[in-house]
Amino acid sequence: MNGKMNFFLDPKSRVAQKPSIMNYKQDEKGLYLLADKKFINWMDVHTFCHTCMDPLTFDNEFDASYCASCNEWREERCSDISCEYCENRPERPLDPRK
Repeated sequence: MNGKMNFFLDPKSRVAQKPSIMNYKQDEKGLYLLADKKFINWMDVHTFCHTCMDPLTFDNEFDASYCASCNEWREERCSDISCEYCENRPERPLDPRK
């Protein structure tokens, strides 16, 4: 090119036909993460697996969240050796329970 930039404006008759990028609903405002062709609200990112971006599952028996797709706990065991939740927790969440 010769160093010039050309801008072509649409005629006024087409302006009303184009959707505006500002046409969003009130509940659609905010920050989102686009992962695996789905939008995840930024405030909900902590409820998804950081590896595969699938939703986390909570296990009431061991009071910890895990990813069923990765079969890994997403919360560490606590440091208390007499903790009733962590004491019998299996290595992987979907392993057979004792």
